[in-house]
Amino acid sequence: MKKPIYILPVAAALGIGLGYRIIRAPGPQPDREQAEPPVAVVEPMEAEIPAEPPPPEPAPKTNRIVVVEVGPEVVEPPAPEPAPRMQTANERHWRQMATNFEQQQQRLRREKNQNRRAQLINQIARHVRIDTLAAIEWALGLEDPAERRAALEAINRNALVGIGAHIEMDETGLPKIKQTTILSAVESTGRVEPGDHIAGVVKADGSTVYFRGQSIREIVQQLRGQPGTEIQLLMERPMVGNAAYAYAVSVQRSLIVVQPPY
Repeated sequence: MKKPIYILPVAAALGIGLGYRIIRAPGPQPDREQAEPPVAVVEPMEAEIPAEPPPPEPAPKTNRIVVVEVGPEVVEPPAPEPAPRMQTANERHWRQMATNFEQQQQRLRREKNQNRRAQLINQIARHVRIDTLAAIEWALGLEDPAERRAALEAINRNALVGIGAHIEMDETGLPKIKQTTILSAVESTGRVEPGDHIAGVVKADGSTVYFRGQSIREIVQQLRGQPGTEIQLLMERPMVGNAAYAYAVSVQRSLIVVQPPY
């Protein structure tokens, strides 16, 4: 028995349909990720920071001798010395007195004869009127007690004794106290000042002597006297205008300390 013919058309139809499906059916799709070309992603690169060079290694210590050339030393010329000041006649006199005093002491140290030593001591004691403190220091430095006593007695005989003030005449015709001496008797009263005038003195018998019109030598002789004796001075202190403050002060005479002006 023959197969029914209608199978073929169906098969053909099926074949066609199958073919159609084969044609229209999507085939295996390529992977999109694989199909698309890969995109290169470039990440930004950080700028390279140059590394710091390592510190240099210290040079090995060696005992080297360094020679430094030094130029010639510049020596400045010394400053010229100031010209010596010319001494006045008064200064030369006082310097000569000091030299004589030193020479006399040297002679005394060499002298062995007692009589000549006594004469030298009397001569040296006169220096009390030139430099009172130096003469007293010399006398106290003598080793022999008898010579020391003799020197002090000679100093008392030759020393100036008075009120202890330098005076000078001025336009008023009265002696004015210029300055006082060391250990001055008149200054120790606390009432007399430089610039005051001595108008006169009251003597021990009560009589008054005024100095106006007298010479400076006459006035000095009346102001001097024996150590420890008292004298009353009539003083005047200039005030404003022509007025003057008059006062009296008692002064005990004492040894006048004389110093050389150098």
